[in-house]
Amino acid sequence: MNAASPLFTRFAGFIDRLKQTIAAASVKVQGRPARLPAPLGLLLYGRLSRLTTRLRDLLARIEAERTKPRRIAAPRAPRKSPPKPAPILPRRFGWIAKPLPEANAHAQTLRHFLCEPETESLIASDPRIGRILRPLCHLLGIDLTLIYRMVPPTHPNDPTQTKPHPLLRNPSTKPRPQNPHPRLPKPPDPPLGAPTLDAIQSLLDHTFSPRAQTHNPWFTPPDFFIVHPK
Repeated sequence: MNAASPLFTRFAGFIDRLKQTIAAASVKVQGRPARLPAPLGLLLYGRLSRLTTRLRDLLARIEAERTKPRRIAAPRAPRKSPPKPAPILPRRFGWIAKPLPEANAHAQTLRHFLCEPETESLIASDPRIGRILRPLCHLLGIDLTLIYRMVPPTHPNDPTQTKPHPLLRNPSTKPRPQNPHPRLPKPPDPPLGAPTLDAIQSLLDHTFSPRAQTHNPWFTPPDFFIVHPK
């Protein structure tokens, strides 16, 4: 028995329990309408069944590649077949939790399963496993960037060899470029102080000067605006 068999057995049991929950929510109970429309529940049921089959076949193929020497296959001509319109499920992140609140418990179970060291090492061994599991995590609302740590570096003495987990979408190992001309911080404003008598006198002279009062030649500033003699 290979190392992936116990993990796959647990994963298949998880998918079976999730399919039972979806099937129960797609039928009427005591005259109440179904929480999931029957066509949507049937479509989702089939998607989960195919996901389990794909993962089982992939694990068997990986085990066969490990035991048998790898052969270089001859290139095949691409098949030209008309595209078939596939039924589309909702694409919103974690959409199943709204019509099916008990899916949150299944999401928590899958989250703990993906965080186990054996599961992490299995997913890190082949990126094709991650491509199969991503749609399921998106369906249940599992944020992979929060639960997955970094893969241990190939060379422990070289921390630059650390790479993101292969289950994450579009991992990027390039560091962010630094700005060669960083913006200098804005200097703080000078503290406000009490105005001096000269500043107040200049403001009054400018406000009540004859040039500012040309529209009223009979205006003269009163004596109490004189702060102090110059």
